[in-house]
Amino acid sequence: MHKLPFAPPRSLLTLSLMSSLVAMGCNEDPPTPTQVRGKISSDLGNVLREANAAVTGSTEAVPGSSVLALADRLLGASAQVNLPLRAMTTRLAAHASALTQGARATAVAPGTRATAIDADAEVAYLNDKLFTDANHVGDGVYQVPASLVCARTTLDPSGNTVDAIDAACAAQLAKIDLRIRTASDGGALVFALQVDADHDEPLILTLTHTSIALTIDLDGTQRAFVALASLLGQDVPNAALAGQVTGKLEILGAAKLKASLSIDRALSFAFAKAGADLAGRDALVVTSAKAEVVSVTLDGTAKTGSLAVGLADTVLKLPASSDGKRTELDLGGASFAAAFGAGQPLGLTHVGLGNHTTTLSINGVRAASIDLNAQDGRTFDVTVRRDAATATDTVAVTPRLDLQVTVDHAVLGDEPPVYDVTRVLLDGSLRSSDTSDQVEVATGSFSIATNPAGHGFTAAAGQCVTDTDAIDPTTGGSFIQWTVGACH
Repeated sequence: MHKLPFAPPRSLLTLSLMSSLVAMGCNEDPPTPTQVRGKISSDLGNVLREANAAVTGSTEAVPGSSVLALADRLLGASAQVNLPLRAMTTRLAAHASALTQGARATAVAPGTRATAIDADAEVAYLNDKLFTDANHVGDGVYQVPASLVCARTTLDPSGNTVDAIDAACAAQLAKIDLRIRTASDGGALVFALQVDADHDEPLILTLTHTSIALTIDLDGTQRAFVALASLLGQDVPNAALAGQVTGKLEILGAAKLKASLSIDRALSFAFAKAGADLAGRDALVVTSAKAEVVSVTLDGTAKTGSLAVGLADTVLKLPASSDGKRTELDLGGASFAAAFGAGQPLGLTHVGLGNHTTTLSINGVRAASIDLNAQDGRTFDVTVRRDAATATDTVAVTPRLDLQVTVDHAVLGDEPPVYDVTRVLLDGSLRSSDTSDQVEVATGSFSIATNPAGHGFTAAAGQCVTDTDAIDPTTGGSFIQWTVGACH
C-alpha cells in the first residue's frame, strides 16, 4: 500500500488529537466550539505546563552514565556470548549520559524554567487552526481542512517562498473524509478521528484538567485500513491486527507527573507480503499478553522519580530469511521497579525476565537460552550507590544475580567464538572507581563460567577483577581475558 502524500501534523500532540475516537455511551450533548476551545485552553494547557515543570525539575534525579557503566563492567562478560549484552549496556550508558547532559543543558538562568513543550503555542494551534467555527460541521464534528495537512511551502524561480495546497494531497484527503468528533463525558473532553464513509473510529483520546489518555483499538484500526484502501484504490495491506493499548499522562500534583503504557487486551499482529500466508513462515508475527508495560513518575519539586516495567509473555517471529531460516524469540517477560532521586542511591526491585526461560530458536530448534535467577524466584533486587567523595560506585544484589546462558552455534549457523560465557554469578556486591579499570568484590563472591572451561574466574571479597582484550593466536579471534588479584 502506497504512502499518502500528507505532510505530517505540526506536533505529536496534534496527531494524537486528530487520531482520537469518542468512547461509546457518551450521552451528553456535544460541546460547542467555544466549549471545546475553552477546555483545550484550560485543561491541555495545565497538563502541558505541569508536565514541563515535572520533567525539567527532576532532571538531576535521572541516573548518570556511571551507574550504567558499572552495569557494563558487570555484564561485559556476555560479549563472548552471541548476544550483544555488552554492546547494549555500553550504548545505554552513552544514551543515558547524552540524555542527562542534554536535559541539564536546557537549564536557564535562576528564577526561570526551561520549557520542553510550548504549551501556549500548542493550544493556540489547535484552537486557531483545527477547532474553529468554520471547521465545525455540527453535532461536535469538525472537518479537517486541506490547509492543515496539505499545505506546502516552495520556492519560486526568484527564491521567494510560495505557500500553496498540494492538489494530490487534497484529493486524497477528500476521499478519506477526515473528521474529528468531540463529546463530553462527565468532566472530560473526548476526541475522535473519523475516516471513510462509515466513519470508523479506531482510537480514543480523553482530556481532563489533569490527564490525557489515548487508547488504540487495533481491531478497529484494521477495519479502517480496509476501508481506506478501497477508497484510495490501493491493495489492502496483508495484515491482521488485534488487541488494545492505552498510553496515559497524568498530573499528580504541582510539577509531578505519571506517564504509563498498558496492554489492555492481548496484542497480536502479523504482516506479510501480498499473497503470503499470515500463519506461514514468511510473516512477521508479534504477540504480547495483557500487562502494565511501563510506568514513569517524575516529581520536579522533590527531584525524585520512579520507573516500573512489567512486560508479560511476548513472542516475536521474523519472516524466513533468504537461506530459509526463521528466527523466533520467546520472552517470558521483563520486569523491574526503580526509584531514584538527586543524591540518592538507585534502587531496583523485582528485576527479571518473566516466568520461564527466554529462548531464541531457528526453524523450531533452540539456538540460545537465557535464565535469570531460575533457582531464586526468577527475580533479584539491586542497589547502586555513588560515593562522590571517592568517585566510586557500589552495586549490591539480593538474593543474588545468577545469569545462565546456553548457545548452540551449529543451530545458529555461525562461527563459534574462543569461548561462550555460560554463567555470571554475583552473590554479594561489587565496587568500581572512576580512576581504576578494576572491579573490586566488596562482599561475597563473583564468578564467571565459560564453555570451553578455563577462561572464567572466581573472585572473593577483597579481590579485584581486571579485564583486557586479547587475540587467540590459533584462530585470530578476539576475546576478553580476566585476571583476579590484589586491588590497586
